[in-house]
Amino acid sequence: QFKEQIDSYEKIYEEISRMEPVNIFDCWMRVDAQPFKSALLNVVKRWSLMFKQHLIDHVTNSLADLDEFIKVAERGLSKQLKEGDYNGLVEIMGHLMAVKERQASTDELFEPLKQTIELLKAYDQELPDEVYKQLEELPEKWNNIKKMAITVKQHVAPLQANEVTLLRRNCATFDVEQHNFREAFRKQAPFRFDSISPYQMLDAKNVEIKIMESTMSSIYESAALFELGVPDYKQLKQCRKEVCLLKELWDMIFLVKSSMNDWQTTRWREINVENMDLECKKFAKDIRNLDKEMRAWDAFTGLDNQVKNILTSLRAVAELQNPAIRERHWSQLMQATGVRFTMDQDTTLADLLKLNLHNFEDEVRGIVDKAVKEMGMEKVLKELDTTWSSMNFQYEHHSRTSVPLIKSDEDLIETLEDNQVQLQNLMTSKYIAFFLEEVSGWQKKLSTADSVISIWFEVQRTWSHLESIFIGSDDIRSQLPEDSKRFEGIDMDFKELANDANKTPNVIEATNKHGLYERLEDIQERLSLCEKALAEYLET
Repeated sequence: QFKEQIDSYEKIYEEISRMEPVNIFDCWMRVDAQPFKSALLNVVKRWSLMFKQHLIDHVTNSLADLDEFIKVAERGLSKQLKEGDYNGLVEIMGHLMAVKERQASTDELFEPLKQTIELLKAYDQELPDEVYKQLEELPEKWNNIKKMAITVKQHVAPLQANEVTLLRRNCATFDVEQHNFREAFRKQAPFRFDSISPYQMLDAKNVEIKIMESTMSSIYESAALFELGVPDYKQLKQCRKEVCLLKELWDMIFLVKSSMNDWQTTRWREINVENMDLECKKFAKDIRNLDKEMRAWDAFTGLDNQVKNILTSLRAVAELQNPAIRERHWSQLMQATGVRFTMDQDTTLADLLKLNLHNFEDEVRGIVDKAVKEMGMEKVLKELDTTWSSMNFQYEHHSRTSVPLIKSDEDLIETLEDNQVQLQNLMTSKYIAFFLEEVSGWQKKLSTADSVISIWFEVQRTWSHLESIFIGSDDIRSQLPEDSKRFEGIDMDFKELANDANKTPNVIEATNKHGLYERLEDIQERLSLCEKALAEYLET
């Protein structure tokens, strides 16, 4: 591969070298490309030399590295080992392991290096004499080191067996320790949502795990040197994993709690439910993306429930911000939740959350629905009050006596009928309780007004008809003296009512006077007697 690259650059160099640097175009334009040609040749040559230099460096460094390795290994394996010298044994085992690991690659190193040197010679690249000397001597030195390693390995075999026995014992002891540590970790680590000082607990456990991991690393290193298989120590590794997961989980818990603590100081009328709801939904998404292994932990469940509860509570708060909510509805909510507090402009989200609104979502919805319906009733009753406070009778004077008579008003009658229907509809509502007395009062007022107006017009019409006969006709007065005298009493009473009504133009006030309907009934009965007497007289 290197030969192909170098050959390609050499070929390009030759092609460029053969190119004429000066050319004439169209017999008049002369171009001298000699500077460009020289620069291009330099670039191509540099690329060619770069590949050649890489091969030179590879040969030189490979041999120098092997030479240094053999010297270090020879010194290490030549050391005398005494019984009980553990450090010395470990050092020798390290050298033996290094020779073993390097053997396959080094056995196949020399032939490729010789080929590389021949390739470099083909391109007139000479290496230092030291390289040729190393290439000649190192194969034999390498073989000697391999033989020396075999001899030393046999020599240290008894000592190695003793250390292996001891290492196995240490492995078993550490295995028990890591199982015990795992049990203690499960009990003491902050897996619960109500854990106190979780970060301090995690820091303490992290330090303990680091100490055990250091011991485990030492065992692994010794086991590798003595070619001994050791347990995987999964319990300790699981503790390390769970410490990291717990740190991530508690970071999320503190983030959520700090946000909620900030929200809780917000006055409830200033609560931006939409923004808080979006933030909570983002928290919920982040929680779902946490490692699934956390889901069995109480801390995760507590966090998940806290966010879900606040989401539910925020929906309830949004409903409670409805302008239809009155003081009585807050009282009903406190009664439903069993929590008492003072509802005023300084009430905060924290006060509302004490109601545990997430447990009373249906009750809140019911109270708000009721408040909205009651606000509708309140509006109807206000409209009734506005309408009838300004609803007055219109009057016209009797042509002969100038008595003020109530004018017939179709708008008044239509409004009266419509409002009575409205009140009847309100009475059928299941939310009537709070307004029952007021609605009943209006029903009574309008019903009385309806009855009085009806009988008033009948009495007024009959009086107007008979007045000119019994008062204005001497013939009738002489023929029906008793009925004429009765009518005089009727006339006096009606004029008194008519003049009194004129002084009280408001329809409700005028018609709801105590005993008015009974007086009109009495006048109507006496008018009936006068009408009957007149009819009988006219028939004879």
